[in-house]
Amino acid sequence: MRRLFRFFSALLLVCLALPAGAQEMTKTQRAEMLRFAHNNSLFVLYHEVAHLLFDQLELPVLGREEDAADNVATWILLNKNTPASRQALIDAAQGWFYSGVAYNSGGYESDFAAGYSLDKQRAYQIVCLMVGKDRAAFRPLANKYEILPDRQDSCGLDYEMIDRSWTGLFAARQAIEKPATITVSYRHASGKLRGAVDALRRSGMLENVAEELRALPLPRPVRFTARRCGEANAFYDSDAIEVIFCYELMQDYMDLYADNRSAEEPVPERRAGSGRSKIDAF
Repeated sequence: MRRLFRFFSALLLVCLALPAGAQEMTKTQRAEMLRFAHNNSLFVLYHEVAHLLFDQLELPVLGREEDAADNVATWILLNKNTPASRQALIDAAQGWFYSGVAYNSGGYESDFAAGYSLDKQRAYQIVCLMVGKDRAAFRPLANKYEILPDRQDSCGLDYEMIDRSWTGLFAARQAIEKPATITVSYRHASGKLRGAVDALRRSGMLENVAEELRALPLPRPVRFTARRCGEANAFYDSDAIEVIFCYELMQDYMDLYADNRSAEEPVPERRAGSGRSKIDAF
C-alpha cells in the first residue's frame, strides 16, 4: 500500500515531463493515464516473467506459449486479490481492446497464422479468467464485454485448470535451494521519452516484481533492464536471462489512453508476444 501511495503521490512531478497532448488533460485524467499505462505495463512485465519461468524452471507448456504467458500474468494478478491488482486487469483488458483498433489486429491474413492471439481475444481471455475465478465480483465486467452466460460458466473451468496447474507447480518448487538473484537497471533516455522514463522509474514496477521473483528458486541470476528500444515492446532474452522493458512501451500506453480517453465502453474490435527464441517479444 505504501508503494502504491508513493507512486500516485509522485504524479504531479511526473506530469511536468508528460508529452504535449497530455497537458490538455485535467489532473484527474493525467492520473488515470499514468495508472492505465502502469497497469498495462505491469501485465506485460508479468507476461515476460512467465516466459522467464517457463525457460529457467523448465516448466511444461501445453498449447501456445504466448497464450500461457498471458494466463500466468492474469493468474498472478488475480491471486494478489487487491483493489490495485483487479484494476490492473481491468485496464489490461481495456488496453488490448484499444490496441486492437490502433494496430488493426486481425486486419491482415498473417495475423491468423501468428504465434499470438488477436488483441481482442487477449482482452476477452483476461475477463474470462476474472469471471472464472469470481463470478459474483466480475459478472458485471463480463456482461459489459458481452461474454455469454454459458461461456462465463465454462470460464470457471478454464480458471480452475490454470489455478490447479500453477498452484501445484509453485508448491513443488518452493523448497528448492537459495532465493533468486535479480538486478534492476535503467538505461538513459531523454527527449520525447522523458515522461515515460520518469513514469516507469517512479512507479517502482520493475523493483516490485523483481522482489517477488527473489522468493523463487531460479537457477541463474536474472536482469531486468529498462531502455530505449526503437519500438514499443518488451522482451525476454533467454541467452542473457534478461527481461527488457522498452520505454517506448510505457509511452505507447500513455498515448493509447490519450487517444481513447473519451470512450466510455470498450471498443469491440495494437500488439503481440515467442517461446524459447533468443529474444521473446510480448
